[in-house]
Amino acid sequence: MSHFDARTLPSGPLEDHIRIQPGSARARGQWAVLLMYFALPGGLVGQAGSVELRELATRMDEARAAATHLLAPRTFARAADRLADAARRFEGDGVDDAFRQRIAEARASLTDAERIAATGRERFAETLSVRAAAVVAEAEVRAPESWQKAEAEFEEAGRRFERDNVEDATRRAAQASTLYATAARSAWRDRHLSSALAARAEAVSARAVDFAPETFAEGEGFLATGEEEIANGNTGASAARAGQEAQGAFEQASAVALLADSVRRSTVTVERLILAHEADLRTVAQAAGVETARGVPSETSGRLVNEVQRLKSEISRLTEELGVSREAVQRLEAQVSALEGRLTDSERRFAETRDELLQRRQRERRIQEAQGLFTPEEAEVFLVGDRLVLRLLGLTFESGSADILETHAGLLTKVQRVITTFGGSGVRIEGHTDSSGPATNNQALSQRRAIAIREHLLARIPISSSMVEAIGLGEEQPIAPNETEEGRARNRRTEIVITLPEGGG
Repeated sequence: MSHFDARTLPSGPLEDHIRIQPGSARARGQWAVLLMYFALPGGLVGQAGSVELRELATRMDEARAAATHLLAPRTFARAADRLADAARRFEGDGVDDAFRQRIAEARASLTDAERIAATGRERFAETLSVRAAAVVAEAEVRAPESWQKAEAEFEEAGRRFERDNVEDATRRAAQASTLYATAARSAWRDRHLSSALAARAEAVSARAVDFAPETFAEGEGFLATGEEEIANGNTGASAARAGQEAQGAFEQASAVALLADSVRRSTVTVERLILAHEADLRTVAQAAGVETARGVPSETSGRLVNEVQRLKSEISRLTEELGVSREAVQRLEAQVSALEGRLTDSERRFAETRDELLQRRQRERRIQEAQGLFTPEEAEVFLVGDRLVLRLLGLTFESGSADILETHAGLLTKVQRVITTFGGSGVRIEGHTDSSGPATNNQALSQRRAIAIREHLLARIPISSSMVEAIGLGEEQPIAPNETEEGRARNRRTEIVITLPEGGG
């Protein structure tokens, strides 16, 4: 069923625009749905109630598309009647209690119809399948009489099913299946063979049976093949091709019969027919570049046959060459694809190498900047693997003390700057001493000094305390001999070890 735009609805009484007699359940369903589209004047569209009417009408339209009107015709018709009554009341009195009641009754009946139809679809699945095939064949348009008989029989089966007369309903549905199948065959016959049947009628009228019996018989053969294909359910290309062949044969038979009749009535002489044939043959020969000899049609035909065979051979050779070329193109495309893949991989590796180089250069630049912050007396800055070491030679403590002197504030500020710049994965503060005194005392002293520096830095750098470690190593890792004063001075040191982040920092 077609849908209509409310903006284009006609005005005036419904009876002036629609003339459907609601005699059957199907007709009443159509009438109710059409009423919904036509009965709302422009001033009422959009008012309270119109949305309910249109939503319910749409739902009924969808139910009809699902064959609910056939599987539960009485219940569906009751829903349609209630909906039509609601629409009439809405047009006259608007939304009132009666309108609400009719809408509720229509919804309830439609729900019941959908429930019954759901059960019916399982029981009558085969009939619905045959009906769907008839729809595909356009039986409603191409075989309307058979289609209407099938629909009526299926509707009657649904009516019996509603009354729980399952056995009778099943018998009726089987009859409907037969009628749908007949309608489908008639529709396919109309689609594939109607032109051939029309051509046959013209051939019979032209007395092709007498004047062109062989060609007419050939058409009959093709027509019989088409009929057999459709009867066997082969409604695709084979049936269509048989219909086309039959049509061509009948049309040729008609043409031959008309010429024969003209000769019989002396309207056209045999000489004129032969000359016309030779003229046609020369025209074809000239188009093919073949020399012709007057009055020797067989020689011309032979040359044409040779030329056709030569062209077919040339086409075969070109087709083979085309196949070879296509294979070569496919090989080249495969090579191009492989090269593109290699190029993409190379570009990826180049980008990774470039990024790594840039990161390395950036890290080297930062290390150089860090080295430039300190004087040789203050610190040594160097890289060990992925760790940056600040050897603070200028950070000294009074004997036995772990207190940071005010004179070291500038040096520690530089340390803070380096830590902030690199923002590594972790910072370790190592305290070292010379070998003077007991080793246990030296280790404890170096630990206190490392902790003091850690606390000093944490108070001034926005970094998590979990990332900064303080460790006292005492006299375990000397960097110079402890036998000289100069060596012992170098060993009394603090080292800041910064673990650089992955990628170079």
